[in-house]
Amino acid sequence: MKLTEEQWKAVRGSVPSRRWRGMHGEGLVFRNLPERASLRRACAGNGSLKAIVLAAAMLAGAAACGLVERTLTSGGEQKLKPTASMPLAAPRVIIFALDGAGYDQLMEAIRSGKAPNMAGLLGKDEGNGLFAHGYSAPHALSVLPSSTIADWSAIFTGQAPAWNGVTGDEWFVRETMEFYAPVPVSVEDTTDITKVVDDDLVGRALAVPTLYQQIGGRSNVSLLSVYKGANLYTTVAPSSLVGMLARLIAGEAEGDSAEKSLSADLDSDSVPKLIDALNQHGIANLQVVYFPGIDIYTHGTKDPLPSQVAYLERVTDPLVGKVLDFYRKKNVLDGTYVMFIADHGHIPVMDDRVHSIGTGAGTPFELLRQLGIRVRKPTVDVTTDDDDFQAVIAYQGFMAYIYLADRSTCSRRGHKCAWAQPPRFDKDVVPVAHALDAANRTGAGMPALKGTIDLIFTRQPVANGDSAHEYKIYHRGKLVPIYQYLMEHSRPDLIDLDERMRWLSAGPYGNRAGDILLLAKTGMTVPIADRYYFCAVPHYSMHGSAEEQDGHVPIILIRSGGSGKQMRAIVKKLGHDTPSERAVTWLVRSLFVKSVSVARDRRGSSTSRRDISD
Repeated sequence: MKLTEEQWKAVRGSVPSRRWRGMHGEGLVFRNLPERASLRRACAGNGSLKAIVLAAAMLAGAAACGLVERTLTSGGEQKLKPTASMPLAAPRVIIFALDGAGYDQLMEAIRSGKAPNMAGLLGKDEGNGLFAHGYSAPHALSVLPSSTIADWSAIFTGQAPAWNGVTGDEWFVRETMEFYAPVPVSVEDTTDITKVVDDDLVGRALAVPTLYQQIGGRSNVSLLSVYKGANLYTTVAPSSLVGMLARLIAGEAEGDSAEKSLSADLDSDSVPKLIDALNQHGIANLQVVYFPGIDIYTHGTKDPLPSQVAYLERVTDPLVGKVLDFYRKKNVLDGTYVMFIADHGHIPVMDDRVHSIGTGAGTPFELLRQLGIRVRKPTVDVTTDDDDFQAVIAYQGFMAYIYLADRSTCSRRGHKCAWAQPPRFDKDVVPVAHALDAANRTGAGMPALKGTIDLIFTRQPVANGDSAHEYKIYHRGKLVPIYQYLMEHSRPDLIDLDERMRWLSAGPYGNRAGDILLLAKTGMTVPIADRYYFCAVPHYSMHGSAEEQDGHVPIILIRSGGSGKQMRAIVKKLGHDTPSERAVTWLVRSLFVKSVSVARDRRGSSTSRRDISD
């Protein structure tokens, strides 16, 4: 789309400041957007246009101003390492990573007759997740929290958050006193968004190898935040920004139909860049195609779940078709494995500041301040005047992490706490847990928090460097193991809570999930007027809980022209009907290992290094 002369003048001249509620894919927040004289200057000021925000793939696929800089200077493509080769029999795999696509919503779209590309690839529906050419695991679950950065990190490493080092969309590292917010939820600071692309923020935070590093060969990634170890990383081209700016100037907003939304622009403009890269560099062994617009659109629409189905039918499916058509034209689709996966689903919520628990009055931030605890400001970086905080809070949508210092090391203001040592359980942790429990039950000290919290988790702290203990439930002043609590208080809505909380909290990086964890009151069985979430900006849907609606994710394996029964056998080896999304890495690895092993068995030796599919 080309801008008119008047539109270019509007972009290149001053853009009126505006205060807007915010579009996000997990809590990205912008307030009092500043005037800027140009697109590049806008980046220096944390962004001044809603279109730039959307072009940033707010969910973590790309960084706001970093993305603008990169696409203006490099055409939206980054070579990450020399191309490797795979043996003769190495397969080709395409992973369509659908941010925020819930299992039920995706399957509804596929079965509606309005998503012919995905449905056609799967073939005839034979029931119970089995299709002619593919298999859809019926009960796959996300890790906790069911949020973008934690889930994609687990998906593309095969390791749980407590072991891979990335525990949420925001987290705090005690040893370095650093706050990470690759997808801001509580903070109003976009610093880390730029680092996702410019500095591989997520890759550097990961303590384990990614899928790309584990399989070797050539891996290409489009937009996704987890790309460490890939050979080629593509973002959107400058024309994407121009098109979205034109939409913005024309007054079009995210509330439009799926096809006309700014989210659709973002997803749509990423595919031509991806195809250009394939034409230039060849088809990789593994191609990841990330669509962040699904999540963005769902957060911003009044009827989120039906709207998501419409988006999957009208926007996502045609884009999937374009990628598949390219493979067909190159005569390489037959025999290629295709996967559809998602990081989390969505739960509808009230779009107001009563149900969105922010960082000011009536929130955990204010409650801790009332206890005399100095709380870190909600921002990525703090000045030396503000670095003597005694508590840190990170939001994850339906969850919140609270990190506490040993306050005996910093009792007076101006004394920096010794965060390298753990807090005292009885004197630092328990008083905060008790105050939160009282506020939730009776409104004591903070009436606005009454009835907003479902469960409070805590545990005995350990010395830094030691594996953290698993979380327990703080109930009536006592720590109760999760399994024991569930035996006494049936909660079928909290799916596999004991195991998934252990994945989050028990491990070498488990302390990055806080010393206290709050689970907000939510769920599909709870009236929408009684659902709450931790986020600085209200939305129409949220995620991050242990509920099935936002934790039930699709893991669909297809082989073009292949057998659905064979795909079912492959998936079931890795988790029967209920695999964790962590199984994706192991599933893809098994495809490569199996192919290489078969080739060697047939030839009696190592295969040649030609790069073709089996």
